Amino acid sequence: MKTIAAGALLALCPMLALAQASQPIKVVGSLDLSGPAANLGADSLGGFKFAIDALNKKGGVLGRQILFDYQDNGTNPQRAVNQASALAQQGADVLLSPMTSGATLAVTKAVSGKLKMPMCVSTAAAEEITMKDYQPYMFSVAPTTYMLMRAVTTRLAKQPYKRYALMVPDYAGGRASAMRFKEFMKELNPQAQIVVEEYPKLGATDYTASINKILAAKPDYVWSQVFSGDLLTFSKQATALGFFKQINNRFMTVMDANTLKMLGDNAPLGIEGFQYAPFNYLGKSGEGKDFVTQYKAQTGSYPSDWAFAAYDCITTWARAVTLAKTTDTDAVLRAIEDNEFATLRGPLRFGKFDHEAGVPVYFGKIIAGKEYGQPVLDIDEVVPASMTRPSRATVEKARKE
Repeated sequence: MKTIAAGALLALCPMLALAQASQPIKVVGSLDLSGPAANLGADSLGGFKFAIDALNKKGGVLGRQILFDYQDNGTNPQRAVNQASALAQQGADVLLSPMTSGATLAVTKAVSGKLKMPMCVSTAAAEEITMKDYQPYMFSVAPTTYMLMRAVTTRLAKQPYKRYALMVPDYAGGRASAMRFKEFMKELNPQAQIVVEEYPKLGATDYTASINKILAAKPDYVWSQVFSGDLLTFSKQATALGFFKQINNRFMTVMDANTLKMLGDNAPLGIEGFQYAPFNYLGKSGEGKDFVTQYKAQTGSYPSDWAFAAYDCITTWARAVTLAKTTDTDAVLRAIEDNEFATLRGPLRFGKFDHEAGVPVYFGKIIAGKEYGQPVLDIDEVVPASMTRPSRATVEKARKE
């Protein structure tokens, strides 16, 4: 009887392996689909879905279809932790991070790190994610605040401006950006001074007081980190008060294609901006052109920066799984560390000590963009990661502080 049982078990093993191999691969995420970061969440969701649909049409990953389960965290970090934890524990192969830095920092520690589950960061930029609060089960295709501010200050330090005003949303990523802006500007342009700093709440509805304080300080240049829905609110109020005219358009903030589209005819033409992934620049040739064409055909809209980054998140993870020939966490992360990945922003490698992708930062000025039917950034400079990545010594120092 024992021999028969053993033989039956051996015969069953290939069937069990086949059944496991036919099980779908599961992608989960707690996303910011309402609240202050709703626009980022909606655009990211579009990119995630587009990538997953494209992969499934080609047979999935390792011959297995991909299932996508997500919830709306309302731009609330605690809700994001609760949702991500529940989704992960129900069974998942990879976790997508929220859009905002505060929620991402909470989820990376309480869920991805604790459960040892791979997590891809597509949008959140707080440098703590890959530096001070790094845990080895995450990887990021978003430029960090360190990288962004290194790029921003490198560009501005070439200009004759001396008196700077800062207007930055009061949240983790914003505060980190302001800290690095001041640090790098002092290094690159010692004559520069910060004449006023304003930190409105994320999701603020009235920027009048900040606008008036900045104008009263008479800065040579205004650097801001106001983005997405907040930028729409700010820009409308600033234009009504003649803010951009009074500062001669010497203003820069983070832009994305969807926000520019929503600004429409109210977009302050001539001000500067920086982007993660401008569709009008990346869509001119190669894989980027195919993505922009197909995305617009499918959705009716041009892909925003967040859709680009979300697509890169999914496809990078899928490629790592294919290289590893398994969804096993350690094997997938080794593949991410050891290989170069083709993305919409060009070939990328990840740091072995921080799992940060070497992504560039794109700069330009707002133009009407008539050929696209919406304002766009006319890209005039691309700052490579070789100029912005922190050294290993810098990262390790931050982790000791």
